[in-house]
Amino acid sequence: VTVENAVRNLLSQSVCSKEDIKEVVKSYADVAKETQKEVIEQATLAQSSKKVVESVVRQMDADKVEREKRRTNVVVLSAPEPAKDSSSEDKQKEDKNFCTSVLGIPAKDIKVCWRAGKADESNPNYRRPLVIRLKDEELVIEWTKDGKGHKTESGHWINRDLCAADRKANFLSREERRKRQQKN
Repeated sequence: VTVENAVRNLLSQSVCSKEDIKEVVKSYADVAKETQKEVIEQATLAQSSKKVVESVVRQMDADKVEREKRRTNVVVLSAPEPAKDSSSEDKQKEDKNFCTSVLGIPAKDIKVCWRAGKADESNPNYRRPLVIRLKDEELVIEWTKDGKGHKTESGHWINRDLCAADRKANFLSREERRKRQQKN
């Protein structure tokens, strides 16, 4: 049964012309077309929203895993680089010696330490962050002054090792705090 036939059957009691029927069918088609567009737009929006939500959930899961990996790490900034011509074992020993002698972290509390990033040969003053994995999270809290980070007497900063999302959140928080302080 076509729409035109259905309309004819409904309007059979009244007198109407073929043009009237075509006008009703055309109006119905326009309404149906608009409704279809709305339904398609809503379905597309729902589908794209679902993809966005799935992407955000995946990123949150990845950040959670990254946080778990870093929970017993601290980062020391501006620590001197070991000699370039040393072997990797000597460099690690030199870094561990720096942790114990300069920073005062007991050797028994250190699992391992390493440098983050690549050495910048073009800038001899560049110092890569020194990452130290401690025995447990309580030591991280102790050495970072309850996770806030602090500057040691030797002038080196010790902070928690944060994932990229946490570093960005901390940065935005500091920026917001600076803006509020400038207003006051």
